[in-house]
Amino acid sequence: MASALKNGFKPAMVMLDLIEHEADTNQIITSFEILMENGFSGAALAIGRLYYQGENRPLSHEESVKWFLESARENGIESCNYIGEMRESGEGLPVDLNKAFEWYERGAQRGDIIAKYNIGRLLSTGDGGYKDMDEAVDNWYDSAKGGYAPAMFKVGEIFEQGLTVPVKPTKAFEWYFKSAKGGYVPAYEKAGLFLYEGKGTEKNADEAFEWISKIKGNLSDEVSLILGKMYLKGQGTSRDYAKAKENLQQAAQADYVEAIFLMGRLLDELNDPEAYDWYHRAADKGSADAQDALSGFYLKKSDEEGIDWLKKAAANGNPEAMYRLAQKYEIGEEVESNHKISVEFYKKAADKGIIEAQFKYASLLLAGEITSKDNQTAADYFNRAAVAGHPRAAYLIGIIHEKSLSYWSEKERAFEWFLKAAELGVPGAMFRVGVYYENGITKPLNTDEAFKWYKKAADAGYPKAVFNLGVMYESGNGISQNMQKAVEQYEIAAGLGVAEAMNNLGNAYHQGKGTDVNPAKALKWYAKADAAGFYLGTYNLGVLNYFGDAGEKDFEKAFQCFKKASDAGYAQAQYNLAGMYYFGEGTEKDTNEAFNYYSKAAENGFTDAWKNLGEMYLNGDGVQKNIDKAILSLEKAAEAGDNEARYELGRILFTTTGFQDFAKAFQNLHVAAENGYTLAYNLLGILLVSRRFSDRNPATAWEWFEKGVAAGIKTAVLNQATFLKRGENGEVEYQKAFGLLESLVRGDPDKTAAYLLALLILSGECQVKDQSIARNYLEISAEKGCLPAAKLLDNNELFSGPAVLNFWEDYIVEDLEE
Repeated sequence: MASALKNGFKPAMVMLDLIEHEADTNQIITSFEILMENGFSGAALAIGRLYYQGENRPLSHEESVKWFLESARENGIESCNYIGEMRESGEGLPVDLNKAFEWYERGAQRGDIIAKYNIGRLLSTGDGGYKDMDEAVDNWYDSAKGGYAPAMFKVGEIFEQGLTVPVKPTKAFEWYFKSAKGGYVPAYEKAGLFLYEGKGTEKNADEAFEWISKIKGNLSDEVSLILGKMYLKGQGTSRDYAKAKENLQQAAQADYVEAIFLMGRLLDELNDPEAYDWYHRAADKGSADAQDALSGFYLKKSDEEGIDWLKKAAANGNPEAMYRLAQKYEIGEEVESNHKISVEFYKKAADKGIIEAQFKYASLLLAGEITSKDNQTAADYFNRAAVAGHPRAAYLIGIIHEKSLSYWSEKERAFEWFLKAAELGVPGAMFRVGVYYENGITKPLNTDEAFKWYKKAADAGYPKAVFNLGVMYESGNGISQNMQKAVEQYEIAAGLGVAEAMNNLGNAYHQGKGTDVNPAKALKWYAKADAAGFYLGTYNLGVLNYFGDAGEKDFEKAFQCFKKASDAGYAQAQYNLAGMYYFGEGTEKDTNEAFNYYSKAAENGFTDAWKNLGEMYLNGDGVQKNIDKAILSLEKAAEAGDNEARYELGRILFTTTGFQDFAKAFQNLHVAAENGYTLAYNLLGILLVSRRFSDRNPATAWEWFEKGVAAGIKTAVLNQATFLKRGENGEVEYQKAFGLLESLVRGDPDKTAAYLLALLILSGECQVKDQSIARNYLEISAEKGCLPAAKLLDNNELFSGPAVLNFWEDYIVEDLEE
C-alpha cells in the first residue's frame, strides 16, 4: 500500500484513510468500492466532506482541505466551491477573498451552480477583487436556472428591486415562489408577503398564511405585522385575538404605525378601553386610520375634538374620513354647511376608491344642483362604482349605455349591466331586464323570462312592473291570457300611482273586460289617469263624455278633454278635436280650427286625418281650395291604407280636368275595390270602359258593375243599362237594359231609371211601345226632380223614334242614393 502511494496511485490514499478509520476489513472494502464508483475525484470529495462536517471522522478543516484539493486536481466540480468557501471563511485556510473568488470561478467554469451563486455574491460586493453587478446577476441567473434555491431568491430580489433590470413584480414573485418551493427558508417570507399583498400575483390569504406558517423561530417585524392582521381579520386562518395581539405587539414595538393602530382596533373589538390609548399613539404618529377611529369615538360624545380628528384623518389621506366629512359639510352636521367643500371631499373619497363616494359624487354631477352639471364625468364615476359592485351604479350604467349618454356608451352592453344590477337586487334593473326580454332588445325575445323578471320587480314593489304584468295577462303574452288577473294587477299598480294602470282599469270597466261593465268606475279611473297627467286617460274621459256612456252626453267636457290630450300631443285627440270644431260640438263651429287640428293629427301620425285634409283642400272648406294639396293629402291617406281616400283620389284623377291621370286613378280605384270598398266598384267599371284609358277592358268593367249591383249600388245598375245601350260588349242590347231599369222602378221608383225607361219606350227599340207608359215614367221622374223628364213633358206631343236616345246621358260617376 505504501509502495502504491509512493508511486502516485491515488486510490491508495483512499484505502489508507479507510484503514485508519474502519476496523472491519470487509467494511473497508465495501466503503472503498462505494467511494471509487465515482472515481477518485468523487471519492476525495466525499472524504473531504466527512472531515469538513466531522462525520465518521474527527472534524478537521486541514484534512478536508487536503482531500478537496485532491478532488479539485482531478477536475472535481464541487470541491472548488468548498475550497472557495474555506478561503472566504478562514476555516482550514487563511482568509483570502481573491483566492476564494478564483476557486469559485474554477467551480463555476466546471458547471457548479453553487459556485456561480457565490461568484455572484462576491461580484455584487466587490470583495473578490472587483465589482460588476451585471456579471453578478448573470451568474445568479445561471445558478437559478440550474435549480439552486438561494440563487432563485437572489433573482427574485433582482426583479423586485430593479437591479440591472426594470422592476417586475410578477417575475420577482415567480422566482421567490420557486425558491420557496425549493425549500429556501428566506423565500417563505417573500412568497407569503407577495401573496398577501397581491404583489406580482393575485391576492391569496390562504396560500400566504401557509407559507408564512413554514417560518420557524423568530419572525421579522414585517411578517409579524402581516400575521397579526391575518389573525385579527381571519384572513387565511381563523380569527385568533391572542395570536393577533402577540404578533401585533412585536411589530408595534418595532414602531410599525399600522401595528400600533391595529392594536387599538383589536382592543376596540374586545371593548377594552385601552384601545383609545393605542389609537392616540398611532394618531400622533400620523396614522390616518387611527385619526378616523378617534373621530368616531369623540363624535359619539358630541365632542368637537371629533371633527378635528376627522379633518386630520382626511388630510392624511383616509378615504372613509373624507367621505364622512363630505356628508357632514353637505348637511351641516357639526360643521357649517358648505357645498363646495362637501363636493371636494366626495371627489377625493371617490378617487381613493370609496364606492359610495363615487356613486354620490356622480349623482351630484348629474343633478347639477350644488355643483356644476357634468354628465360625462358623472358617467365615468358611476362606471367606477358599478365596476366595483355598486348595485344602483350598475343600473345607472345600464341607463347610460341604453340612452347613449356617454362617449363610451354601447347600447349592446345596457342589458349586461341591467342584469348585473338585477341580480344585485335593484328593482328598476329587474324591470329593464324584463323589458329587454319582452321586446327582444339586443337579446332573443323571451316572454317567459320577461314575465319572470317583471314578477321579481313587482314583488320588490316596482310599480311599473306590476302594470306590465297586467298587460301580459291581458294580451296573453308570456302567460295564459287572464283578464281577471290583468284587472287585479292594474288595481295594484293604480294604487301605487301608475297612471297607465288607472287608464287601463278605466278601460276594463268601460268595456267590461275581466269585470262587469261599470261606467261610473270607468269615469272615476279615467279621471284619476287624467289628473295624473296621462293623456290617454284624458282622451278616454273625453270619449266617455262625448258618447254619454256614464250619463248624459257632455260635448263641452269632451271638448275640454280632447283639447288637453291634444295639447299633450296625442294625435287621435287632435283628430277628434278637429271634428268637434268642424261640426260645432262643444264649441263654436270653426272650420279653420278644424283644418288646423286635422293638420296636427296628420303630422303626428294619425293617418285618417289626411283624408279629411284632402277633402277640405278639395272643397275649399276651412282653407283655400287647392286640388294639388288635396291630391297630396289623399295620397298620404291612401299610402296609409285608407280605401275611402283611394276612392276619392281615383275620382279626382279620373274626372277632374287638368289633373287627370288614368293610370294612377285605376291603381287607386282597383286597390280600394279589391279591398271591398263598394263605391269604387262603380267608378272602376266606368274607368275600364273609358275610351281614353289605354287599358280599356269592357268585360272587366261589366264584372265590377256586377259587384256594384250585388252591393246594392243603384248607380251601378244604371251604368249597366248604359253599358248595354252603348253596346260596349260589341252588341247593343236595349231589351236587356230595359229589364235592368225596370228593377229600379218597383216600389219606390228611381227617377233616373224611370226617365231612361221612358226614353227606351219612346225610341221604339224595345218590346214596350205604349207612349202612355212612357208618359207615366216621365211624370214619376219629373215629380222626383228630374229636369230632363219635366222638359219632355212640356211638349204636347212626346218626341219619339231612335233619336230620343240622344237624350240618354253618359255613365253616372257619383252614387245616386237618395
